[in-house]
Amino acid sequence: MDTAQLVVSILVVLVFFGISILSFVGVAVSGTLRELREAIPSFWTMGFVFLFLAGIALVSAIKSRQVYYDKTKAQQPKKDTKWIYFSIAFLPPLLVAGYFVINAPRMPAFLLPLNTVLALSVAMLWILKLGLRDSWGANVKRDSGLFSFSMSFSTFYILLLEIFVFVIVVAITMATVFKNIDLGAMLNNLTLNPETYLEDMSFDGNFVLLVLFVITISGPIIEELFKTIGVWFLKPRHISPREGWIAGLMSGAGFGLIESLMFGAVQGVLMTNFPDWLYFVLGRAGALVLHTFTGGIVGWGLAKSWREKRPKQALGAYIIAFLVHSLWNSNAVVQGLLSQFSINVPDATVYFSLGFLFVAIMVAYLMLSHKIMREPIDKDHQPSPYLPHDPAGMSNWSV
Repeated sequence: MDTAQLVVSILVVLVFFGISILSFVGVAVSGTLRELREAIPSFWTMGFVFLFLAGIALVSAIKSRQVYYDKTKAQQPKKDTKWIYFSIAFLPPLLVAGYFVINAPRMPAFLLPLNTVLALSVAMLWILKLGLRDSWGANVKRDSGLFSFSMSFSTFYILLLEIFVFVIVVAITMATVFKNIDLGAMLNNLTLNPETYLEDMSFDGNFVLLVLFVITISGPIIEELFKTIGVWFLKPRHISPREGWIAGLMSGAGFGLIESLMFGAVQGVLMTNFPDWLYFVLGRAGALVLHTFTGGIVGWGLAKSWREKRPKQALGAYIIAFLVHSLWNSNAVVQGLLSQFSINVPDATVYFSLGFLFVAIMVAYLMLSHKIMREPIDKDHQPSPYLPHDPAGMSNWSV
């Protein structure tokens, strides 16, 4: 496992750093090509994103190298990390800065991308701290390795799988529902004028149901099944449910962060007014909570099922994670889908429903993390890197 983590981490560092450099090169090239000038904010965002993510993977590489070559330092007293709870204080100034950057007549092109990346990263840092509590930094090697694996290989695997499933669903739908469709004509229209053709298709009820199925059913199923792949590799180590929760949080946060940052590159930084940008950042922060929380649930369920040899524990965790994810996605897209049938859902209704769901998820997240992180030590289990080795030390793990 140490060898695998070292190799994977080095590979991720090289690939992500390379993408970052290419993105910054794209900024320079776009300045001389009119066709690419509109993509300059996206190039800036990609550069910042992958430079930041390469830094996280570098931590994993350094820590795994130390263990692999048996160069670990003597264990030091764990540092107090409660200050991370106050990192959320940076978010409001970043949102205010976004207002001035968007509305200022002249601003450097890199400011909004940098502001977006920082805002989402601060949100991720705070959300993780809420779940990890005083276990933050207890096992930097494992945590950074899981985070790096999730934001690279797990995300790439999920993307390929979702594309594959989407193609199959579309093919089956075309063969059964759209029986009279001219496939050649459809492909020709998509090639010549894709936006107009897709807009026309959006008024077809069957097409809307297909999109709804992909977003609310197949997407959540795939993501909740595979974004915690990294936790599966810990099964031989007989991890406790507490360790499974932490491993799931890191896996969910890694996937959620890169997903949010990629949406920022292709959507968020291209917005021209502050309300839309603010709604995007807050929405993606909500998605970060969602992915981190459901990842923790699945990780906890897996570890508990392995310990108790009861598969239904893992199955129940998967079902809960899927239902929460599906409900969130449904609320996020229902307004756009219903508008295709001339059913107008007020913006206030959408904001209220998503806000209510966000609060519910956050409350559940806080309650579950409080309960799990206060679980007593299993004396029959081998010492865990996430737990103090003496019962008296348990008081240091509560907030």
